[in-house]
Amino acid sequence: MEADAVAFQQIDKSFGAVTALKDVTFAVMPHECHAIVGENGAGKSTLLNILAGSLRPDRGQLALGGVPVALTSPRDALSRGIGLVHQEMLAFPNLTVAANIFAGREIRNRFGMLREADMHARSRALLERMRLPISPDAYVETLRPAHRQLLQVARALAFDCRLLALDEPTTSLTGAETDHLFDILEDLRRNGVTILYVSHRLPEVFRLCHRITVLRDGRFVDTFERESVSRDDIVRAMVGRSIPPRPPGQRPIAGEEPRLRVSNLSRRDSIEDVSLSVARGEVVGVFGLVGSGRTELLETIAGIQQPDRGTIAVDGLPVRARSPRAAARAGVVLVPEDRQREGLCFNLSLRHNLVLPAAATRGTFLIRGSELEESDALVRTWRIAAPSTAITPDRLSGGNQQKIVVAKWLALSPRVLLLDEPTKGVDVAAKYEIHGIVLELAARGTSVLLVSSDLPEVLTLSDRVLVMREGRIRGELAAGADEEQVMRLATTAPGEAA
Repeated sequence: MEADAVAFQQIDKSFGAVTALKDVTFAVMPHECHAIVGENGAGKSTLLNILAGSLRPDRGQLALGGVPVALTSPRDALSRGIGLVHQEMLAFPNLTVAANIFAGREIRNRFGMLREADMHARSRALLERMRLPISPDAYVETLRPAHRQLLQVARALAFDCRLLALDEPTTSLTGAETDHLFDILEDLRRNGVTILYVSHRLPEVFRLCHRITVLRDGRFVDTFERESVSRDDIVRAMVGRSIPPRPPGQRPIAGEEPRLRVSNLSRRDSIEDVSLSVARGEVVGVFGLVGSGRTELLETIAGIQQPDRGTIAVDGLPVRARSPRAAARAGVVLVPEDRQREGLCFNLSLRHNLVLPAAATRGTFLIRGSELEESDALVRTWRIAAPSTAITPDRLSGGNQQKIVVAKWLALSPRVLLLDEPTKGVDVAAKYEIHGIVLELAARGTSVLLVSSDLPEVLTLSDRVLVMREGRIRGELAAGADEEQVMRLATTAPGEAA
């Protein structure tokens, strides 16, 4: 009988007072695609980092092919055929594709000189194997996000990777790009690569993986065969309870002046002649494919970008937001898509991150005692899993980071809330929590303009759906619209047959 590809045996890992993993034991069979799922903070990424040699367990060990190993570094893991594709894209934007693939593991001759021709040829062969239409000489900063993500897979495969672990690899991919990635992964599996797949997206897990391991609060719960378990079974195992139904949102009152009105808004190369309105207590979804102008629209309303023409009004009063601070003073705030680069200050504590918008809106960065108390209250209200508000955000899971990004802006009690991919990279339970908060805010009268690539999310939360294509709004659909109607508007150019 063939030995397990990898076995985790009684793995413990703590960070100070926080226990990330406790007595985790399970095995992954050769040539299978094996999912690891769980809420944010369940220990999934910590486990992958132990597998990749970036972290060492406090107790327990790994076994590869039935042989115990003690990985000392990522280079050591790579030398044993283990590759990890991180959730956040790791790349050197100012280097070429070939240089990124071989960064830190360059091919050199006996004199220490780079063998650039060999690296170029091997990179080209890898890109062709993965059906990536990019040149080894292209600079990474010129690549689409999907190609940068797939470049991480190419890097892992450059040195005959036999065990490939992927941590939320599809968070920045469209449906078609996800299909492409899955075709590549299935081809790799057929050719002998074992795949360990971490994702919050259960439809992807059930589509791709043969077995599913659930972690909860850093502990192993169970491993399930895909064919003998339902998605609801997996959710219950992840959260330890059944998820309650989402609360209904408040529908807008007919005849009221719109809380937010955007008229003929245009900005060169991104949005053109966009007009929309959002009533008090209404959730309006904006859907479009990559490049449709969705994010640029929110950034222009929020004062990050300046329009070339058009007007914005809140409660009937014109708003000329020259900055996010000015927009916030007018009652308009944006929760950005990229929490790593735009949503959090990683050199500041959780406490200061939470009170920063309030302090900046006042025009001072002096943090008062009352605001510190408020930050502690926000942590309790949002159930942010943190040992202290004095730690920095990098110590938290992705879902808890996202809660901080949302909570700090909601502390301003905005009249208009702009949400850009609010549940990106968030686990099932946290996603339901955020959905419930959005609907509760709407019920209290907050106007919400929501952008999401998750079409079921848009359809579930929205009173109306605006569909964008090539910088323009191509149509509006009422609540109850189906995915086919939305996608038809998102993909059909004016004048084409639907």
